[in-house]
Amino acid sequence: MWKFFLSDKNGKALEVSPDGHLVTVASGYPTNNPQKIRVFSQMFTTTGLATGSNDLGVSGAAGAVEYFIPAIGAIDRYITRISFLMGYGSSGEMYEFADSGAALTNGIKVSYFDSFRDEITIMNPKANYSFMRATGMEVPRTAWETRGFAATGDYGYFANIDIAKMMPPYGIKLDKGTAQRMVITIRDDCTDADLFNCQAFGFERVE
Repeated sequence: MWKFFLSDKNGKALEVSPDGHLVTVASGYPTNNPQKIRVFSQMFTTTGLATGSNDLGVSGAAGAVEYFIPAIGAIDRYITRISFLMGYGSSGEMYEFADSGAALTNGIKVSYFDSFRDEITIMNPKANYSFMRATGMEVPRTAWETRGFAATGDYGYFANIDIAKMMPPYGIKLDKGTAQRMVITIRDDCTDADLFNCQAFGFERVE
């Protein structure tokens, strides 16, 4: 059996941790190697393209409506965060969806299809507090809404959901050349939301 010993030019051997990892020190500056990733950001749309409809404030009561981010042909996509934005006419309560007066019946399914083509449900929000809970942040008892999203004086809120914390360290991977996708499915009447959309953030891994 061959054995190899790696050392630097001064003869100092590389150190290996007890669990078999090389002990290294991160450089304090970027290398001169080509950049392997690029920023990715796109709305969830009915076509999966940036040009598709991103209005989630529709009725899915008679038939579910899907909005998605797809995998693409030659580049891996990683989704690390999604951001919901909702605006409505009058002040809402936590137990409502928007300002509708009640929670949704079936909810809004947020899911993805993994490398085994199984659908994995991430969340199924039915009320405003469901979106707040998914952010993982402490929500104030009062003043959780803000104003002026869709019109002067209206109400609304952001819900930023850190996917990379759910699936560390890189979030959800959409493998190149596959039918994998991340999906938001509207399964109730969500037209009480005058402004309702969701944007994905992450990166693409290039060769």
